[in-house]
Amino acid sequence: MKANPGGESRNTAIIYSLRRASIFDGLPEEDLAQVAGYASLKSLAKGEYLFREDDPACGFYVVRRGIINVHRVSADGREQVIHLFRVGESLAEAALAGDRGYPADARAVVTSEVIFIPKKEFFDHQRERNDLAWRMLSSLSVHLRSLVSSLESLKLKDTETRFLHWILRRCPKPPDSTSITIEIGMSKAALAGELGARQETLSRIFARFRDTGQIGIQGTSLLIRNPSALHRLFENNVGGRDI
Repeated sequence: MKANPGGESRNTAIIYSLRRASIFDGLPEEDLAQVAGYASLKSLAKGEYLFREDDPACGFYVVRRGIINVHRVSADGREQVIHLFRVGESLAEAALAGDRGYPADARAVVTSEVIFIPKKEFFDHQRERNDLAWRMLSSLSVHLRSLVSSLESLKLKDTETRFLHWILRRCPKPPDSTSITIEIGMSKAALAGELGARQETLSRIFARFRDTGQIGIQGTSLLIRNPSALHRLFENNVGGRDI
């Protein structure tokens, strides 16, 4: 019987991506191959939904290419970004813990591809390999820390302060006067959603920081000319309280 070249190519691609995912980091090759055997690939156009809130949770995902925006929509129609998942990150594991559906919406920010790992097959595999359960818990812990950080940011009093917090989280600690370039990695609308702000408000803040020479905008990157100066401004905004 001839091997299926397409199938081999697909499995090789999935194994390569799983190896880069933190949840499967260090997993033996035979286990990666087993996961690849029951996993599948799904391509998404920009703006296409991966799942909607309350859809049946049939499995979880690993981002192979692109960015996935997981968010909730408030009663007034405002989108609140929970997290932007990038290559190598897994999402929706928490939904596997019970019979309820996915707790939020997930949409592709750009053209994306994800690996779908079905619930039943993964749990069957987990019974053979107990360390998979620990990997799942570790991944959920990372998501929880990210969520707590996002909630701390949203407690800040205004969009400018939240934007400063977003920048400083991506700068070396402690921040100094050495300039640094930060990749935004998303549209301005998506960043506004992550900050819990309106796009017009964020655009005005971008313009103000650019006009005062504190940041430079280079395509999808931000040039932070003096991180320590932004840190002082942030501390002044929050009354000396670091976050």
